[in-house]
Amino acid sequence: MPMEQHPVPQHISSYEFRLIGEMTLKQFGYLAAGAILALIFYGLPIPAFFKWPLIFVCAFAGFAFAFLPAGERPLITWVTAFFKSVFSPTLFVWQKKEAKPDVLAPTIRPPEPAKTPATSADRAGLTKYLESLPIISKPTVQVDQQEQNFLQNITHLLQTERSLAPHGAGPAPQPPAAPQPQPTQPQPTQPQPTPPAKPVSPQVPKPQKSQILARPFTRFPFAPPVKKRLHPEAVAAKTGSNLPFPEPPSQPNILSGMVLNTNGQIVEGAILEIRNNQGVPVRAFKTNKLGQFTIATPLPNGSYEIETEKEGFKFDIIKFEAKGEIIKPIEIRAKP
Repeated sequence: MPMEQHPVPQHISSYEFRLIGEMTLKQFGYLAAGAILALIFYGLPIPAFFKWPLIFVCAFAGFAFAFLPAGERPLITWVTAFFKSVFSPTLFVWQKKEAKPDVLAPTIRPPEPAKTPATSADRAGLTKYLESLPIISKPTVQVDQQEQNFLQNITHLLQTERSLAPHGAGPAPQPPAAPQPQPTQPQPTQPQPTPPAKPVSPQVPKPQKSQILARPFTRFPFAPPVKKRLHPEAVAAKTGSNLPFPEPPSQPNILSGMVLNTNGQIVEGAILEIRNNQGVPVRAFKTNKLGQFTIATPLPNGSYEIETEKEGFKFDIIKFEAKGEIIKPIEIRAKP
């Protein structure tokens, strides 16, 4: 299938309007300028051996500026760069200036004035200012004659109550005395049973370090650790030559086969992983649209396991051996 051609992206800012086909307004201007100059020289009354070379140069220059780029750049760019390089100065003279720029000048901060504490003269001035302020008197409450008489009556009543109080008041009544407890006769104490004495165990002397080291060391046999299988038990491979393979394998130790579901239909895109007897993956591939799989390079001799994975299906782990012989196609069927 040929590769589809795509247009080269262009900058939006440098886009130029196309006037006729691929010719832009700038190219049209170059052509028009060359043609106008050629017509001007054609109309001038000058000799023919001067006129026609000038006409040809003007017409060709307009065409070259419009349609003849050099080094993937327009000719006007080269001409502009040429004149800039010719007329721009190439010798620069450095002159030392006495005045330093503001960036290099050191910044000197002015000294901050020291804060002087308040003197006695300042305090005296503050006191004098406060004394000069006007004094605001409290508002006086005007009491009429009726309120004044009422207050005098209340004061008179309080004084009469104090005068009528008894001077020789008797002692305050005391609460009744609590009854004194009568003495009780002491009851005879009963003897408490004494607990039986604990049997004294004889003190066993602690063994010395030399005695502990002198004892014989007995070894107990350890049972070998039981290795737990991380994968379910493998099932022997089911081979057959009646599977729809276009070309059965002709080389030894080339694995091929098909993956089917419980109803015998093909399973597309199933992932198969081949592991050796040490559990190390050696091959990994997928089934094609017909549910078929095959490997390109032969396997070394030994026992292998095939683990199949497909979403929505469960498969047994298939076990087979490569003995340097042609392996018939293997059928892998999903579990119900």
